[in-house]
Amino acid sequence: MGRRSGVQVGPEQYYAVAMQLLAEHGPAELKIATLCARLGVTSGSFYHHFDGWSGFVRGLLAHWEVEQTAKVVEVTESVTDDPVERLDVLRRFAVSLPHAAEAAIRNWAALDPEVGLAQRRVDERRRAALEDVLAGAVRDRADAARLASLGMSILVGFQQIHHPPDPSLLRMHLEDYHVLVLRHVPRPDGGHTIVSRA
Repeated sequence: MGRRSGVQVGPEQYYAVAMQLLAEHGPAELKIATLCARLGVTSGSFYHHFDGWSGFVRGLLAHWEVEQTAKVVEVTESVTDDPVERLDVLRRFAVSLPHAAEAAIRNWAALDPEVGLAQRRVDERRRAALEDVLAGAVRDRADAARLASLGMSILVGFQQIHHPPDPSLLRMHLEDYHVLVLRHVPRPDGGHTIVSRA
């Protein structure tokens, strides 16, 4: 491990700073020298942990996938068996995502095929997790697939359009989306839940 004023610096610290730099400046400023300067270490520390820039990028993308995608499955499956409550958990999780950094990753994906593949895997895993939860609530898999696609469109569109991102705005969008989903939830009498927004 490298050291920063007596504090050991490992790959996790590099990834955390990389996400900060992406959020602040976009992919153009994500460089070895910038990372090392922010961490207060030499380039030797970087090469101790990573096999060059491509190795770092692969590690960063894998870290992002695990931290921001696998976690969503863990969160929804560990909290409750009620699919509507699980949708609430997903909504809160979506609002808490590092949107500025993810918007930068989307821009980066247009320039780097490896980043593009990772970004598409993340989107697909999120979409699939959302569809699985929706399928338990609305019962019709076709409706669940369509609603999952809509939900992902709201998230991706928010990240692409709003700079800097305003989580309160996304929260309102997802509240509207939640109301729409609830209209597809069947009632015990065979009808569908009718919900009006307060």
